Amino acid sequence: MTELPTDIQVEWLSVIRRLQSVSKTEGLAVIRISILVDADGRPKTWLSPHVFKIEPKSSADALLHLIEGE
Repeated sequence: MTELPTDIQVEWLSVIRRLQSVSKTEGLAVIRISILVDADGRPKTWLSPHVFKIEPKSSADALLHLIEGE
């Protein structure tokens, strides 16, 4: 198994897994989530992620190029 980078706290793995579970879409999408953290920056709970699909799909490539600065 690959080791975690030292800057990734183990407590964040569940949040990352949740984001990955909704990340597969056709075309581009934006995922928004709100996370409640404690004073040490550890996630305690989070709201259900919302996936916003970019429409129309035909403009997704142009948007990606704009974001990437190409």
